[in-house]
Amino acid sequence: MKLGYYSYTTHLDHDVEDMHPEHPMRIIAINHALEQSGLMSDMLLGGCAYVAQKDLLRAHKEGYIKQLIAMSPANGMILADPDTHMMVGTLDAAYQAAGCVINGLDDIMSGKINRAFCAVRPPGHHAQKSKAMGFCFLNNVAIAAKKAQLEYGLERIAIIDFDVHQGNGTIDILADDPNFLICSSFQHPSFPFSHWQNIHSNIINTPLGVGTSGIDMRRAVEKQWLEQLQKFKPQLTIVSAGFDAHKDDPMAELNWQAADYAWLGAFLSDINKENSDNKILAVLEGGYNLEALAASTHQFIDSFR
Repeated sequence: MKLGYYSYTTHLDHDVEDMHPEHPMRIIAINHALEQSGLMSDMLLGGCAYVAQKDLLRAHKEGYIKQLIAMSPANGMILADPDTHMMVGTLDAAYQAAGCVINGLDDIMSGKINRAFCAVRPPGHHAQKSKAMGFCFLNNVAIAAKKAQLEYGLERIAIIDFDVHQGNGTIDILADDPNFLICSSFQHPSFPFSHWQNIHSNIINTPLGVGTSGIDMRRAVEKQWLEQLQKFKPQLTIVSAGFDAHKDDPMAELNWQAADYAWLGAFLSDINKENSDNKILAVLEGGYNLEALAASTHQFIDSFR
């Protein structure tokens, strides 16, 4: 499989306080692990550009985008919500994060690569049509999903979200559209405390109790997702890849290990294995212990090969 890796240095301008968990060292740690292992040299390295307005407006309300521009500070920091810090460079970083994911999608759809991992921040899966929250401003996965649907004409797009915190923003944007099948695993109860019941026709929720092990996660995923995904036969799989379920992560109370993320990568690779293209676009979401994040991300990406 041809694998691409998409990241950028402008995320450094989204320089939240040192004590904030969603800080620039997250991507630096991932890059270091991939370079040390030699995996970085085996991948196509992609850059990014600002996301186009037309791509943004497929997922977000125009008034919300204008609001983000208006509230972007000229100096210092403001709070978009109690957890979501907005600095001078935050909006540029968010635009380029979404642009990275769009570039990965375009390269997959052109046949340049089959798989992509986008190491971007700020993350996106909590961003709703008209609301920033949970460290997120623009919903990178939903923006790419809507472009795949409306510009590339795909009719079966799987969205896989395995973050500790459910991707409520992605659900807000894509719920009840039969072109999307959303499979979401998350700790319950936990932030954002919404959408955890199966109230939408195209969503499979997999809530996991405190202390859930990687083995128990694997059993739940196989039981609840496998048959539905095989029936759906996705033309593209887009992944909200959160690595905060690791046992050492300070933001959660699950008990996964790095090898469980390798299992998830292999599981997703096998879903559509009869399709030689088997297109997968993965996007970084959570993960806040640097050592655990780096090891888990490396194993997940390596499992694609």
